[in-house]
Amino acid sequence: MNTDIQTELLALQARHLKLWEAEKGTLPTQTFDAEWLSPCQVGEVLGDQITWKAQERTQQVDLKNIEDALEIKLHPAIEALFCSNYCDHIPCEFDGHPIELIQVWNDQDFLGLQENMIAHFMMQKRLKKPASMFIATCSDEMQVISILNETGQVQLETLGKKQEAVLAESLEEFLSKLNPIIL
Repeated sequence: MNTDIQTELLALQARHLKLWEAEKGTLPTQTFDAEWLSPCQVGEVLGDQITWKAQERTQQVDLKNIEDALEIKLHPAIEALFCSNYCDHIPCEFDGHPIELIQVWNDQDFLGLQENMIAHFMMQKRLKKPASMFIATCSDEMQVISILNETGQVQLETLGKKQEAVLAESLEEFLSKLNPIIL
């Protein structure tokens, strides 16, 4: 696991937690769903809300099944981002633009993410685009932020089109530039 990425991810999660505590006086909350439980849920359900805090995975997971299925070697940053802990998506601003960093809430979410990753890679191959993996959503539903698989650069990508711009040379750099927000 890339410890630099892990360090930046933990720092972002800590900034997010600090913002919630400062503005709301609580841990982050989300709507409780009894059929969508997570190891990162904390405390009791209040109304329809549950508090949560990022939780490190106790059992190691990887994305080797995707590599085998697609006959591709994933950039290590992709696995470092999605395989280290449980956490809700984190709303942030990057360079003044609202985004939402994708995270994994539970094991079912992790399986769904893997299915989406395979579909995304297959679409890119069909379009003869360089392989990349989405890591954040943007306010424009046709754009995503992704990691370019070959280089690890973080880029703005318009779905079905070419790369728009390189946002950071690495995932570590990108994570360090994110400012959490509360929606």
